[in-house]
Amino acid sequence: MEESFLFCYNVKMTKKFFKKIQKRVIDLLKSKNKKPLYVLAKDNCSEMSRLVAFWMLKEHPKLKISVLKGKDVFGIKKRCHDILMVEDDNMFYLIDPTVWQFLKYKRNIVMTEKKSEKDILTFTEEVYKGKWKISKIIGEITKKEAEENEKIIKLNLAEIE
Repeated sequence: MEESFLFCYNVKMTKKFFKKIQKRVIDLLKSKNKKPLYVLAKDNCSEMSRLVAFWMLKEHPKLKISVLKGKDVFGIKKRCHDILMVEDDNMFYLIDPTVWQFLKYKRNIVMTEKKSEKDILTFTEEVYKGKWKISKIIGEITKKEAEENEKIIKLNLAEIE
């Protein structure tokens, strides 16, 4: 069954935009390897989150994007995870570009849409467990940084083969 997206109609963020970003994520993860996404997404959350932020900011430079870092995710001691909180027109979106490493049958990287940062953090702690905080506010990511993140992801994927 297809999961639905939640969207407010007066914002720039659309289902089409998120699907395009998700397609780029999947295409990159599966570029040289046909293993399942839950295998390919593992241990790529930091670099993939920053790469996705770069792609989003390139298309919508006025977005406010923060990296949320979780510790002891899903009750696994010392298991960390990075995801994105995206603010646009007073709406907040939780984006998990490597969601499949924890929720292997998830259909999309958009986890939720909320009306406040506090609601996003509450939702994140309810779903992912552990302790969460904003670890970095992303104002800009250079093309060089994005290329470096993509290179690291590809190296990680090469080790899976």
